[in-house]
Amino acid sequence: MANELEVKLVAEQQQVKALLELEFRDVVAIDSWTSSELKNTYFDTENFKLRELKIGLRIRVDGAKLIQTVKASGRAIGGLHERNESETELDQFAIDIEQVEDPYLKILLEEAQSEDGDFDKVFTTNFTRHKTYLYFEDGTEIEMALDIGHIYYEDDSAPISEVELELVKGEPAHLFTLSRQLISEQGFAISNASKARRGYSLCSSLPVTHRRMTTIEFSQGTEAEMAFEVICYSGMKHWQYYEQFLDSSLASEAILQMYRALLFVQHVYQVFGSIIPRHATSDLRANWEWMAEFMSRIVDVARDRFHLQKMLDEQLVEPEDLEQALALNQAEMTEAVQQFKKLKVSERYNLVMLGISEWLFFKQWRRFLSDNEQQKLQLPIIDFAKAQLEHTLRELKREIGPKVNMAIPDYLEQVSRLRKALDLGLFFGGLFDSKKRQKYRQPWLDLLAGTRELAYFQYVAKCFKVYKIKSDEEIAQWIEKRNESVMEAMEHTRKAMFKSRPYWLL
Repeated sequence: MANELEVKLVAEQQQVKALLELEFRDVVAIDSWTSSELKNTYFDTENFKLRELKIGLRIRVDGAKLIQTVKASGRAIGGLHERNESETELDQFAIDIEQVEDPYLKILLEEAQSEDGDFDKVFTTNFTRHKTYLYFEDGTEIEMALDIGHIYYEDDSAPISEVELELVKGEPAHLFTLSRQLISEQGFAISNASKARRGYSLCSSLPVTHRRMTTIEFSQGTEAEMAFEVICYSGMKHWQYYEQFLDSSLASEAILQMYRALLFVQHVYQVFGSIIPRHATSDLRANWEWMAEFMSRIVDVARDRFHLQKMLDEQLVEPEDLEQALALNQAEMTEAVQQFKKLKVSERYNLVMLGISEWLFFKQWRRFLSDNEQQKLQLPIIDFAKAQLEHTLRELKREIGPKVNMAIPDYLEQVSRLRKALDLGLFFGGLFDSKKRQKYRQPWLDLLAGTRELAYFQYVAKCFKVYKIKSDEEIAQWIEKRNESVMEAMEHTRKAMFKSRPYWLL
């Protein structure tokens, strides 16, 4: 089974076709372009078991050839795709599991078939592929493929207009240099969605999978550097997953989840600051802060959308009471999503995302470390994790401990601190006993949920006043009653949770 390393970029069809005439810097030779018509049929079980397993299974018709391909789940960050694939030629147009060379993939396919039935056609991707090979002075060879066509599922379709740069041999750095050239000079954008993923997105019978940030599982012997990389990839993967919903009715939730991922990655840089120096992440942090500033207004609009819907779900108002608020929010939401979509195709955004993948792939932080500091990164993460968890607990005890008197504004000011502490638990909690971790973690989650309720009450009270739904006296009574109930529960939780013995000390 071969390892595949490639960068995917997308643009309008005319921009893609223009590459047929483009000269590329630092390329010492280029083959003549060849063209072929590729027809691909993707297969899955009745209940999409392969999609669940993150496996792609297809048969490609390439001239007289029938090629069966199985692609395993890999990583796609900032347009850089790393994954494993297995290809074999077939004698007839029918899936043949016996031809799969990789034993692990073969077992997964057999189990999926046994559990959910035979494989059947799901969707097709038909496109023209223009292909050439670029050669560099140091011997590096890159395959460039321009794909123009469509994805078809029943009566629906989506265009294919992309370029794939695959490293055949040599230095991966040329992939990034070439990608930057296409982004900066030709207006291309990075793509983290494979044709298979885009094809599945057309299948209306597939339910949307809502993802949440979860605890990352490590062994206690995992090296610190490996832990850092995995945690970074986890945050970026969450960001990229929700990018695909910006064109759907889930746009507001997608933006909130992307912002959640943004904060998660910022927390990674902060937590690992003692072993990966701040100057090693300065450019990344600056770009992430730029992104956070851009998103702040969009996040406010998305959060307002959530609050308005919650008011309706809880029947606090009649729909007509919020007609004006909903219309205004919808207009703001539409504009906000359009602004974000413009950002996604901008040169800076795409260079930032490509830069993150390059930084991670080449482990560029190592350039800033002494030999002694690099040795620290090879140590098991467990002691560092315990120290970080203990330090954060001491900080929280000082700020919100049982002896601290806290009013509503004090709780709202501590939201960012609580989020960071809970993310720390996601980073390192998997190193410890899961039941003890979950039991210890729940009160902290409850406290953060309480702060969200307090913020929600303030928003509801504001709506009551602005849209003249209740009198000032009624508003005061309403919010006082609800604040009192939530604050009582939060005070009890806050004072009790510091009495529990931390799971990392058990």
